[in-house]
Amino acid sequence: MGFEELLEQVGGFGPFQLRNVALLALPRVLLPLHFLLPIFLAAVPAHRCALPGAPANFSHQDVWLEAHLPREPDGTLSSCLRFAYPQALPNTTLGEERQSRGELEDEPATVPCSQGWEYDHSEFSSTIATEWDLVCEQKGLNRAASTFFFAGVLVGAVAFGYLSDRWELEWLDVEHRTVAGVLSSTFWTGGVMLLALVGYLIRDWRWLLLAVTLPCAPGILSLWWVPESARWLLTQGHVKEAHRYLLHCARLNGRPVCEDSFSQEAVSKVAAGERVVRRPSYLDLFRTPRLRHISLCCVVVWFGVNFSYYGLSLDVSGLGLNVYQTQLLFGAVELPSKLLVYLSVRYAGRRLTQAGTLLGTALAFGTRLLVSSDMKSWSTVLAVMGKAFSEAAFTTAYLFTSELYPTVLRQTGMGLTALVGRLGGSLAPLAALLDGVWLSLPKLTYGGIALLAAGTALLLPETRQAQLPETIQDVERKSAPTSLQEEEMPMKQVQN
Repeated sequence: MGFEELLEQVGGFGPFQLRNVALLALPRVLLPLHFLLPIFLAAVPAHRCALPGAPANFSHQDVWLEAHLPREPDGTLSSCLRFAYPQALPNTTLGEERQSRGELEDEPATVPCSQGWEYDHSEFSSTIATEWDLVCEQKGLNRAASTFFFAGVLVGAVAFGYLSDRWELEWLDVEHRTVAGVLSSTFWTGGVMLLALVGYLIRDWRWLLLAVTLPCAPGILSLWWVPESARWLLTQGHVKEAHRYLLHCARLNGRPVCEDSFSQEAVSKVAAGERVVRRPSYLDLFRTPRLRHISLCCVVVWFGVNFSYYGLSLDVSGLGLNVYQTQLLFGAVELPSKLLVYLSVRYAGRRLTQAGTLLGTALAFGTRLLVSSDMKSWSTVLAVMGKAFSEAAFTTAYLFTSELYPTVLRQTGMGLTALVGRLGGSLAPLAALLDGVWLSLPKLTYGGIALLAAGTALLLPETRQAQLPETIQDVERKSAPTSLQEEEMPMKQVQN
């Protein structure tokens, strides 16, 4: 008897599993509050050079400002430069005199903002950009704040990745893992929309940071009641503790268990089969040909999913809506995208869903390049569509990847792909700086990487309705399938 048979006896989906999903709800709601916090924390409001004697009303673009600030190619007043000397004003000669003197002295027509900047505080009372003037020449440091955060997440994934072995989807049977995975991901969506509300109510970056950090305390405490994976406990030789959790699961699910077949001695026999000789490493994912193929493809897919998702999610400007409306809309559109994933993976399959959602993301980025900056409504529609596709790709990646790896390497494989995904997330904010080279280059980069990931996803095997592999041999036994029937055939032959 294996662990799957044990799980079938105690119930693979019931009140016990739903209780676990509920306990993990708060931590999952809190995650996007931190991952997407730079949208508000590092926001860059409208700004211009600080000018002595400037009008008190920042939004009042009068002739006086035109005499001191040059215009950008799009017609707006510059945020980073000012004239070395004021230009000629109507009915005066002061500007002409100063301009002539500047020309005689061979001084540049425009100079950087030497006296700092003045910011529009209508949306934000303060951000890290306004606090330390992280604009213009220093805007790279502002983008780097997001990169430093994701770098910390990457380090945390390496340092604490072993914890994922102890709390995983192992309490769920195969039939209900898709439902539970999509259900759990809706808590992330709730956090995305909650961030819009919290950011709207708290406009100071210090108080905002405190507001999203304090709830982490009860979030951490809620993990105390989450049961450890019985399968992980068995592989570690903790038979008594695993037996206690299994009995608790059976009791909550209302499943009567036979004492003879479910005694501690019987569980010990299962533990002997589940126990691993050594802890698997990332190198084990590349030792055999087919597993190496899967790992390399998954790495590309996860990088593309994270890179495009955060590239789109962290850019909420230029859409004709304020930042709070955009964030709320970006969160709300994730709900129907998850329903799309649930239906698509069941009927179209995991591989086509993964490739299709990434292709949709790439097309959204590409089409936005063709839309004029004046057509803000169309740009907003395309951005929302791109967000829906990118979120669907993210949800599918979790479901698909967990089914590609064998049980003995499943968490190791998920750890590697998540690690590379965080690398993609950390580079996404920096890619936005490419607009200094060419204004359309960031969107072209995000879309190009998503397109590459979409093509790579087609190289992965389909897992819909297929038995999950238990060992490396189960994975290597499958030749490159061209259809679902060919992929299922080896497993059926083993069963016969």
